[in-house]
Amino acid sequence: MRRVYKAAILGSTGLVGIEYVRMLANHPYIKPTYLAGRGSVGKPYGEVVRWQTIGQIPKEIANQEIRPTDPKQMDDVDLVFSPLPAGSAAQVEDEFAKLGFKVISNSPDHRLEPDIPLIIPEVNPHSLNLIEEQKKRRDWEGFIVTTPLCTAQGVLIPLVPIYQNFRVQSVFITTMQALSGAGYPGVASLDVIDNILPLGNEYDAKMVKEMTKVLNSTKRNVSDESNINISTTTHRVPTIHGHYAVVYVTFKENVDLGKIRESLVNFSGEPQALKLPTAPEKVIVLTEQDNRPQVYFDRWLGDPPGMSVIVGRLTQVDNNAIRFVSLIHNSVRGAAGGGILTAELLINRKYI
Repeated sequence: MRRVYKAAILGSTGLVGIEYVRMLANHPYIKPTYLAGRGSVGKPYGEVVRWQTIGQIPKEIANQEIRPTDPKQMDDVDLVFSPLPAGSAAQVEDEFAKLGFKVISNSPDHRLEPDIPLIIPEVNPHSLNLIEEQKKRRDWEGFIVTTPLCTAQGVLIPLVPIYQNFRVQSVFITTMQALSGAGYPGVASLDVIDNILPLGNEYDAKMVKEMTKVLNSTKRNVSDESNINISTTTHRVPTIHGHYAVVYVTFKENVDLGKIRESLVNFSGEPQALKLPTAPEKVIVLTEQDNRPQVYFDRWLGDPPGMSVIVGRLTQVDNNAIRFVSLIHNSVRGAAGGGILTAELLINRKYI
């Protein structure tokens, strides 16, 4: 019988925290046993959480008490999921790692540090090799592994099989990002209803930096030493879940759209080979319908639901340019689900 791993969820009542709770409630070997939060310590989880996702609060979770975000009180925890907000995560996660905890973080605070893996499990699982360097360099008993910005994942997952197999010159991206990406209570209604909010140059730059770090750690099947040019413009739109991106890719040579399509359809990685519980059979679902993907109808596609990236409107713009759109469920594949899949990979590789 497989060992059961006990997990702590920091920020367990937030939008990503509840997706962790929902997805782990029926996980075959990772169980949420420590639900941390602020302002509601000692109260039952079911009493204080705003359950803003599909289904109901799992019965076995509802009566668990909210616990302090204190590593010294977690004496029986195997791994820690941290969807803490930017700015407050770094110090907390450092403290956990110093004391020997294995932290999987959805926070941006550590993503760009050179000795901390920035992981998409199907793309660059070999980056987990940085863990030993990280522990030695920082004198930590534990470690931190991060997952990329949810919007970046929605573009990277379909971009990587193209980047692996073709000589890419530039990528131009426009995003339309759901309100849940800003957390709860998130964006004021009068700011976003009947409106589109540009997220600004700082957010644009953050997305480019994270994409570049992941691509630089991606193994390729073509010889190409030059860097690609990535440009992005990001926006918040009045949808609840699902980040949508329009992506133009130019190449250094003429490309065959049929071969691009084949690279997308056949893309898979180590999680699929290992049949990890949270790994979707199809990492990318490619639709040929001209009016899809649509956020409302397609964000939950995949098995488990929400774990596939949906790609559509794949078009040859020129002999050396293509366009496609992508859709990712930002709080599932882009956050909690990606974190759980990373934890499964870490367990399989004996890091946990």
